[in-house]
Amino acid sequence: MIKLAGCVITDEKGGVLLLHRNNGKHEHWEIPGGKIDEGEQAEAAAVREIKEELDVEVAIERKFGEKEFTMADGQHMHHTWFLAKITDGKPRVAEPQTFDDLRYFSVQEMGNIRADLSHSAKNLLEALEK
Repeated sequence: MIKLAGCVITDEKGGVLLLHRNNGKHEHWEIPGGKIDEGEQAEAAAVREIKEELDVEVAIERKFGEKEFTMADGQHMHHTWFLAKITDGKPRVAEPQTFDDLRYFSVQEMGNIRADLSHSAKNLLEALEK
């Protein structure tokens, strides 16, 4: 099983920040975050990944949720999300070889592009719609 951690970052209107992955293999909107390294805590991985992908510092406020799922290729994943606030910097695409855009989406806008969301972003959307 691959363990992932990411951050739910919102703007002043409650929009959720998503990154657009476009690396030749995958093209979808996703929650910023990534794989948890061996021996790393989920919170630390989420903070590290946000710095790598968005070039900002964040503070974790609380665990927001988690979900296990299986990818189309059979890989089993466990994703933990944390609600976080940006403490330093302005989000930007810091890994242009992997991502080509970022923006804030309302829950309704996320619902409108459901087909263009990653598995994890769809799981987050389901949690937000409850």
